[in-house]
Amino acid sequence: MKKYLLLSLSLLFLISCGPKKVVESRYENGNPKDVKYYKKVDGKQEVVKEEVFYENKVKKMEGAYEHNQRTGHWSAWYEDGKLWSEGEYKDGKRNGPGFVYHPNGKKYIESNYANDVKVGKWRFFDSTGVVVKEVDFNLVNKKLTDSIK
Repeated sequence: MKKYLLLSLSLLFLISCGPKKVVESRYENGNPKDVKYYKKVDGKQEVVKEEVFYENKVKKMEGAYEHNQRTGHWSAWYEDGKLWSEGEYKDGKRNGPGFVYHPNGKKYIESNYANDVKVGKWRFFDSTGVVVKEVDFNLVNKKLTDSIK
């Protein structure tokens, strides 16, 4: 009996130390719209995760925060639950590869960012998965920079 009591208290302690879930806003029907998870960091409450939902309770977007800025992998979904897009963040800015998908699940855009700037070769696909366009944003950025000089 003591083992169960000790185990129960330990689990309660661990759960209470985790991030605190707060429903920031709701739809008129009462379903959550924006949910944030807070954790005490250096004596202050900071957002560590965000989830956004459609009115039908299907998750619309999800990702982590560090120092109140987007960080790590973020994903977004269509209202039917299929993956719509995904990308990486660092210090609140898009960094690294990103992908956007057609509603049928086929890749629509292959992208890359560096500190919120479009970089590298982006590829665009039709709904059957065939590449229909490529844009090298390193060249586009260079032309823009050169035209400002």
